[in-house]
Amino acid sequence: MLGLKKVFSKSKTSTTSPKAASSFNDSLSPQEKYDYLSEYGSHILCLMNADKGCTYLSKNFETITGHPYAAQLGNNLYDIIHRDYHTRLHEILNAPTADKKPQQLRCKLQHADKKWYWYLFLIHPKREGEQGEHVCVIENINDNMVTQNTLQKARLEAELALRSRSEFLANMSHELRTPLNAVIGFSQIIESGIFGHVDNPQYMEYIRHIQESGFDLLAKIEDLLEIANIDAGRVTLTKEEVYAGDILRLVTEAQGHHANAAKVSLNVAPAQKDLLLYVDRLKLQHILGHLVANAIKFSQPGTIITLEAAPSPHGLEIRVRDTGAGIPEDKLGAIVVALQEDNCWTTVSDNRSIGLGLALTREFVALHGGQVSVTSKASEGTMITIELPRECIRSASTKQPYQLYQAVH
Repeated sequence: MLGLKKVFSKSKTSTTSPKAASSFNDSLSPQEKYDYLSEYGSHILCLMNADKGCTYLSKNFETITGHPYAAQLGNNLYDIIHRDYHTRLHEILNAPTADKKPQQLRCKLQHADKKWYWYLFLIHPKREGEQGEHVCVIENINDNMVTQNTLQKARLEAELALRSRSEFLANMSHELRTPLNAVIGFSQIIESGIFGHVDNPQYMEYIRHIQESGFDLLAKIEDLLEIANIDAGRVTLTKEEVYAGDILRLVTEAQGHHANAAKVSLNVAPAQKDLLLYVDRLKLQHILGHLVANAIKFSQPGTIITLEAAPSPHGLEIRVRDTGAGIPEDKLGAIVVALQEDNCWTTVSDNRSIGLGLALTREFVALHGGQVSVTSKASEGTMITIELPRECIRSASTKQPYQLYQAVH
């Protein structure tokens, strides 16, 4: 360090005048200038020889590691490199000289404080025919390695939590289905009067409510099971050719009873006769049924719910539009944000779920390569748009719309 002190003492006088600065620069040898510059570098430079060990170290080695650099000359830093990496370092230093590619070695190096830190050794091979040193550039990458390890641990924990949730949902769905089937089954037996007629009309009305509630709850359990399957990656598409108009008619027929009970009208906009789709028909019907049922639930008597499908510049758009009260602006924003997240059925900013139906819609549409968007205005209604890519449209088919509809129905 005496040489560096000499350099620093001279550097103070170098600011007095350009002439003094020139005199200072001229008074330093190339080695002194290099040592002066390397003192402030973040990369440690060294020369390694397989037989003689470390023959040179830049002066910042002592600043970075806390070890006296002179004590490391003559060995290959084995006393401060973790022993798990000694063999690999030995292999690199003794590799054939024909290999001109620099080798990388990530290893742990112990500082003077006895703590281990991650370093990257970039070892350039010696020139062919020489017995000289390898040029080694050493970089402290401890912060990056700690960050990567933290992220890796967090990812594994998240995957474990997701797997546990999927298994819980699947087990819960199976356990709930058995008693619920019993409730629905016994209510149907009572309604049929197999073991005796129920004379009280009020009791018969209660039985019908039990059945309807049971079927609704069973549908929600099936949705939970679908979510568990999506989490576990067990959901696949079974695509087939089907006309858009046929799917819309099937959905309105399935929801017709609920619409009549709520005194809401269902309207299917005319679809092109040749608008043939290549989609998973059951999943598409499932999510459209959810959207229509939800629109019925929040629509006032006398309002209209419209289903329409039409080509778009990017493929196909299927829209479910109602003329209800609309969604408040703050809740609409939370729904839009939730639909953009991977696990969109988790709670959103207002601590309310977006609903299983809309969550499944997002997931099933994503499997098709599409996306879901929601727009709403107060007192004007809400429109949910399903955007499917061009791959979901077929330009022609030998089947006839009516025949296909009859087969699907």
